[in-house]
Formats: sequence, structure tokens, C-alpha cells
Amino acid sequence: MLFCRSNGPHHFEPGRYVYAGSAYGPGGMRARVERHFRKSKAIRWHIDHLTHRAGMLQAVLIEGGAECDIVRVLVATGEFRSPLKGFGSTDCRRCRSHLLQWRAGSGT
Repeated sequence: MLFCRSNGPHHFEPGRYVYAGSAYGPGGMRARVERHFRKSKAIRWHIDHLTHRAGMLQAVLIEGGAECDIVRVLVATGEFRSPLKGFGSTDCRRCRSHLLQWRAGSGT
């Protein structure tokens, strides 16, 4: 999949990706996950570009889980890598990205 951004396009390799996001808006986690799982939606956030085209979506909800802490723990396992700086984390100064590619799911 090709993702276009202001500093140029990025090609996402086929594979499995993990996105750590928050759900502080109306409806909480349930509303946010339902929105991400809909194919017909306005493209508002970075992750919408992927969920709109994904062949399969799954969700794991972690009540009270902080995005940055989840990303840090997953990266520390060595099983995940950050495929694109700033994806899903433009307002975060701690993380390279809130989108991770699962190495075992990508064939790398």
C-alpha cells in the first residue's frame, strides 16, 4: 500500500501491523474500534488509510493502557519494528511511531 504524506510517499510492505491508539472521545473504546472497523468512513487519522484497505482487522483493548507504554513494551520484545516515523504519533514526542510492523508477520 502506498501512503502519501507531505514529505513524500511511503510504501507499506504486506504483513501484520499493530497500532496503539487512544479512545478518549465520545463512546470510548467501543466507538473508536467500531469506527476503525468500518470500511466506509471519512479518512481523518493516519490509521484510517490502513484500516480502509486492510484485508483483516483485529483489536485488543487494554483498559487504561497508555499508547507510548504499549509501543515501548512491544518494541522491547524485538518482535516489532517501526516502519514509518511519525505514523499515528504526530502529537507524541516520546515515540518514533504508534504503528509497528510485526516481524514474524512480514517474513523479515
